[in-house]
Amino acid sequence: MKDILLDENNDIKLSNGDFDTGESEMQEVALILQSAQGEWKETPVLGPNLYRYIKTKTDKIAIERQIRIHLSLDNKDYERLKTQMETKINHGK
Repeated sequence: MKDILLDENNDIKLSNGDFDTGESEMQEVALILQSAQGEWKETPVLGPNLYRYIKTKTDKIAIERQIRIHLSLDNKDYERLKTQMETKINHGK
């Protein structure tokens, strides 16, 4: 899916004085995972609130379950995206 792209600070990315567009699926995934419930007007339950797991002893399965649920709310297939997400997290690509 193509859409307007954001830069590393989540500001609109410009190219030659115009909005930069391109493949946006992983950008959409990142925005969902960074959000908390109530931040999306159209889907107020969307947002896994992952910040709540910082410095807790929550297991990987519980976190993965939250990610899977919230991506599915936006019709995203976690299994298909899992490898791409791990690559971007582990390698910063």
